[in-house]
Amino acid sequence: MARRRAGKAKPKSAAARDGGGRGKAKAAASGGALRERLAAIERERDALRAALEIEQARRRTLEEVHAATRDRIAWALDSLQSILDPKR
Repeated sequence: MARRRAGKAKPKSAAARDGGGRGKAKAAASGGALRERLAAIERERDALRAALEIEQARRRTLEEVHAATRDRIAWALDSLQSILDPKR
């Protein structure tokens, strides 16, 4: 015949059966924590948007500088070419 365990019930299993008894307290506390997390995420989002706008402005400036530099190089090459062509 197999022996059966006879002993105390484990406290975890009893707490699991009755739901822990602290469900409402946890829900109220988690609501405040969720609001805090949401506020933190919104602040991070706003900071990232600001950083994105700064980087986009920086990129536009760099593109303008690049275009101006490219045009000056093209002008210099055209000038050199025009100087060299009549000598041929």
